[in-house]
Amino acid sequence: MIVRNYISKDNEQTMKLMEKLSKYVGVGFDPKKWKDSDKLRLFSPGLRRQTLVAEEEDKIIGMGMIEARLEPSGEMVGYLNNWIVDPEHQGRGVGRILAEKALEILEKIGVDKIRINVGMRDKDRIAKLVCPMGFDPVFITFEMETKKEK
Repeated sequence: MIVRNYISKDNEQTMKLMEKLSKYVGVGFDPKKWKDSDKLRLFSPGLRRQTLVAEEEDKIIGMGMIEARLEPSGEMVGYLNNWIVDPEHQGRGVGRILAEKALEILEKIGVDKIRINVGMRDKDRIAKLVCPMGFDPVFITFEMETKKEK
């Protein structure tokens, strides 16, 4: 297995992973928006955002997005978002290897803190995975979908 930066040819495979994640978490997913935002997932020097993929035998088996943002408090905060390992490959350390690479990148950027947003139904399971890595539960996030004209 290798961990590398997302490239445009990964769009279809990562979209399938995101569809699985969205279905599991119970949130909507728009494949058209995913395809249209492909360039946002590409690594670009100077941007503090990138998508990592775990690949094995030309198949994307896991992915996660990382971003570093300067918060209004003045702190540089790193975020791990949309983390998923294909269910067929869970329990093999794929997510941990992806996370270790993400932490390494965010530390090189110089973030002050790193945050992971986790779905409520998975908070206990994810806590068992990330607390040993040094993470502590700090926030609960509330979300509301807005009503948009289509």
